[in-house]
Amino acid sequence: MQTNDHFIKDLDRRTFLMTALVAPALAAALAACGSTNKAASNAIRHATGREDLVLRIGYEGGFTAPSYQFVRVPTALISGDGRVIAAGVQTEQFPGPLLPALTERTITEAGIQRVLELADAAKLLQPPPDYTAEMNVADAPDTVVTLTVNGQTYEHRAYALGMTEPESTPARKALAGFVTAMSDFATVAGAANLGGEGPLVAENYRIQARVVTDADLAGYDQSIPPVKVAWPSGAGVGLASASTCAVVAAPNVDAVLQAATQMTFFTDNGVIYQVAAVAKLPGDTCVAG
Repeated sequence: MQTNDHFIKDLDRRTFLMTALVAPALAAALAACGSTNKAASNAIRHATGREDLVLRIGYEGGFTAPSYQFVRVPTALISGDGRVIAAGVQTEQFPGPLLPALTERTITEAGIQRVLELADAAKLLQPPPDYTAEMNVADAPDTVVTLTVNGQTYEHRAYALGMTEPESTPARKALAGFVTAMSDFATVAGAANLGGEGPLVAENYRIQARVVTDADLAGYDQSIPPVKVAWPSGAGVGLASASTCAVVAAPNVDAVLQAATQMTFFTDNGVIYQVAAVAKLPGDTCVAG
């Protein structure tokens, strides 16, 4: 289990780093397009609610376990009310924390407009083109860029983006250039438009629970034995109802989830569960990954 967890994390890390090396000239050109802000009358419209999604960049699929897909967090997310949420530093120790690390900082409207101008220059504020390409790459994730602007949502999805160089089509080059540029978020948005970064404080969690048995737990490496913890009686959600996805208020479960590791299992009404949990983010729906 430890080896598989490390492989999965390394796959995401290698995919992002390889994407960040794609089409540097294009990325520079796109960054230049976002160097000035549009007048307020010409601003790109977006929703402004706390739970509204403006931009999300992340990875989906690939050779990963379903429970990992469920808790996979974005590399960058902008909410309507002006927050940037991103993946935090993940520990290499095993067992690591149950909850994925996330960071949060503020972004001004001027900063959001700079990001959206960059996306517009990359032709991402329109229905997606065909991103397919012939390649000999197996078990790679999709790079997914989602933007919600002007009352429309556009999802751009490309398999194994950045794993071949140069990219084979203009559409893939443009998408890779945008992702590359966004790896330097402060330059794109403007450092003056960003607040200080700190850990995200969750308001709600998405959870998914899978029944396991004592025999299952006995199959784990007993040098780091599994730990069983009672699911809080005041959680408001029973684990039997979370086989696909459930949302639970953070104050009700924060203490146990923050203390849990990848080897923590929960008991609820006499049944043992393995729980996947992650902060519920803007744009998230309670659907298994």
